[in-house]
Amino acid sequence: MNAVARPRQRGFTLVDLLVVITVTGIIAGSLTVVFSNLAARSAEVLRQREALTLVQAMLAEARAMPFTYCDPQDARAALATGGFLGGTGCASRVDGLGPEPGESRYNPAARFDGVSDYAGFTMPGPGCATFCDRNGTPLGGAARLAGCQLRVNAVAQALPGLPPFDANGRPQALRVVVTLACPGRADVMAEGVRVRHAPNTF
Repeated sequence: MNAVARPRQRGFTLVDLLVVITVTGIIAGSLTVVFSNLAARSAEVLRQREALTLVQAMLAEARAMPFTYCDPQDARAALATGGFLGGTGCASRVDGLGPEPGESRYNPAARFDGVSDYAGFTMPGPGCATFCDRNGTPLGGAARLAGCQLRVNAVAQALPGLPPFDANGRPQALRVVVTLACPGRADVMAEGVRVRHAPNTF
């Protein structure tokens, strides 16, 4: 009787299994590093987006305010033809750079009421120990801005055909610059110009 040749059965050896496990571990480790880097970049992009949003919102808030010769609370703010007291000018207070005494971004009874009031404003600062909205309520995500400071600067700006100051020495256009400075990160900045288009423009 002839013996039938059986095909030789073959499986994985221990060496094969060790090679597969090693290669799988290397791939898994590499993917973990890649995903960690992606998560870190995503978090940094989110921080940058939050910072830019905050800076742009503050710039928009300041630029939306009236730009008048007189403090907007002055009795002649809507009528004054120049930044001076008496006559056709202001009744009691010419508008200047920086807030008037007692005014604050957060005080409903004496809130900032002109674009020039924002000159020199900082946050965190008096009235807000962190980053707050106009009511003094901390913003969501303010904890991520710990150690950061927002500054607003407003200075007279010359434009083509428009000198920076009028005959009374009052700015005709303001360059408003908002800067957010955070430790270990590049400053985030936004700027815009607010022009007094006419004497009574609010």
